[in-house]
Amino acid sequence: MRAIALTFFLAIGLWAQQKEITFENVGGGSLAGYTEDEKAEKAWEVRSALMKPAGQLGKWNLTNLEGQTFRDGEVALTFSSPSGVMTPAQKTAEGEAQFNAQSDSFKLQGIGWNWRGGPQGDAFSVLAEVVANLDLAKAEPQQFKVKATRLDVMPSPQGTLLVFKGEVTMNRAGEKLTCQMATCLLNDVSGGDKTLRSIKAEGQVVREMNGQRVESDVAVFEQSSGQINLTGHVQFQEPDLKVTAQSLNYDPKTQVMLVKSFEKDRVSIKSTRAGYATGELKGTLGKLERNLDTGLQILTMEGMAEFISERGKVTSKKIVVSEIEKGETLVVADGSVKGELPEGDFAAQAAQWNQTKGTIELLGSASLRDPRGIEVSGTVIRSNTLTEEIVVLSTPGYRAKIKIPRVGNLPADAMAEAETIFVNNESSAIEIDMNGAVKFTMGSTQSESNRLVAYSLPRAKNETKREFNLQKVFLTGSVKFRQPGLRCQAERIDYQPTVKVEEILPADNLTGNPQWLVLSGGSDENRPRLFIDSESGKTSEYIADKHEVLKTAEMTKFFLRGDVVMHGDGLDAKCDLLEGLAKANAEGRQTARLIVGRGGVDILTESSKAYGKTLEINPEIGEARLFGDAYYRDKEGREAVPAKEIVYDMTKRVWRMEQSKNPNNPNQVVRPKIYLGPEFTLPKVKNLDN
Repeated sequence: MRAIALTFFLAIGLWAQQKEITFENVGGGSLAGYTEDEKAEKAWEVRSALMKPAGQLGKWNLTNLEGQTFRDGEVALTFSSPSGVMTPAQKTAEGEAQFNAQSDSFKLQGIGWNWRGGPQGDAFSVLAEVVANLDLAKAEPQQFKVKATRLDVMPSPQGTLLVFKGEVTMNRAGEKLTCQMATCLLNDVSGGDKTLRSIKAEGQVVREMNGQRVESDVAVFEQSSGQINLTGHVQFQEPDLKVTAQSLNYDPKTQVMLVKSFEKDRVSIKSTRAGYATGELKGTLGKLERNLDTGLQILTMEGMAEFISERGKVTSKKIVVSEIEKGETLVVADGSVKGELPEGDFAAQAAQWNQTKGTIELLGSASLRDPRGIEVSGTVIRSNTLTEEIVVLSTPGYRAKIKIPRVGNLPADAMAEAETIFVNNESSAIEIDMNGAVKFTMGSTQSESNRLVAYSLPRAKNETKREFNLQKVFLTGSVKFRQPGLRCQAERIDYQPTVKVEEILPADNLTGNPQWLVLSGGSDENRPRLFIDSESGKTSEYIADKHEVLKTAEMTKFFLRGDVVMHGDGLDAKCDLLEGLAKANAEGRQTARLIVGRGGVDILTESSKAYGKTLEINPEIGEARLFGDAYYRDKEGREAVPAKEIVYDMTKRVWRMEQSKNPNNPNQVVRPKIYLGPEFTLPKVKNLDN
């Protein structure tokens, strides 16, 4: 025999199996039915103050009816109604009066009812003003109090279904649910505990419970596990959490939430947990996890993921936001990462951002522009806002690069690349330290070196905007430095893009803020070298222990000291000190105009040597003048002492000496002298007398 799955409210029409139920007794104000099987158990019983046939054949009118249904010999449901009409042959009954019913699982009342028997069990409806209590096995505060416009009750393989419709409200201690339809599944199958198993709410669903509020089009609330499944226009709110999605699954026991969106809609998870930075995570597929032991929270988002906080924004294919310690949050992004943060704007294949510590680590074709305007790129970038430090690393084929924007009097943006780049603070100035095959470019300025260290101008006390205003650059290790008309190489070059200069003599004054270079370091073949072009296109080389160069777009001045060596066009010289001047020609290219060497000058040409105290070279007219106790000696041993100076014609490559006025007696002249040497002999003269 199949047990009666759902005893109908009236109980009169309860046929719990496909076998026919027969009337054995009609009269005495009672009506009953039994199952036709070997047990012949009573299925239902109805008592009525008045029972009489209705106007239609096969129908009975019942007045002040009271009844009960049975399952396995036990009372399953009691019910009552002032009136009703029953049609036993069709297994139907109905009434317009108030109806009351109660079982081990629920009790209810309403206005108007009907009953329908079927092969799977009986179903009935309460048509208006439904009021019900569910979960009667629990303490009263834990019982659901339900109100609705209509109730439909029907059997199912999983248990009895109670479908409340129309302005449904369900309340119990700490919980309130409103919707347009609620389908409640009872655990009343064989061996069930008679409690409410689940609630499926549809239509403008709102549930508030212990500070938690959920909204959706459809919601399923599992009662034993507390799991929540929401679909359509989902809103999930807690005091420190707000979630918007199209689908949400939440398990309070494991503290795991899964959310996703459909089509163009995006998931949003906004966390405002006390002690942590506020953040909102958006995307198409998300997950929230809370550690059951520590309470720390992890948010994961995939598909056009975007994280927005009070400190900035990060976008990526996938983003994970983790609470790693009390008050500390780590954002990990993977795949086409972009960010706009106080730490700077960046892009990378992967990124880690610690909001609390203000640190960023970027990986894979990464780039960063920090608040000071510095732009860097490399395979690994680490930035710390609190210390204002940046570390950039490279890999073969992808070098670390940096761009320093033009600020103040700089001629152009500065660009550099190296194996490693470090940016940090040195007192109140910013320091950039680059190592490994460094290449530096700023406008027409180019350099190569093993290491480069650059400093900004110190920050003023009242400065609010922090910028890298390039002040000094130190190049070390096999340095090569190039500008139009000027080339240098040394073990060390100190370079300042702009300096202030005050000159005493009015002639050939430098105007504006010239560049300043200092060449030093090295020995022997590695001593500093300076290369200057001449108007003819020839290049002269200058070697000394130390060089100083002042350069503007119109003029260059250079000063050398310490065992100075010059290699020019057919003329080599040595001296203690050397000064030079180059000016821009009509084409704007700077060429040498005047070179002056002082102190123990030695000159070597292809066929001669000369000595003196001062050397003046004028490349424009192609002459070199040597004076100050000057003398000359050629390769044949002839020597010459000038009256005042020796002049070397660099075009004809010959020396000449001219007479000059006697400084002690202006009316006399001093004439140059030539010493022919001991090997010189006059040719034999033929005797004319013979």
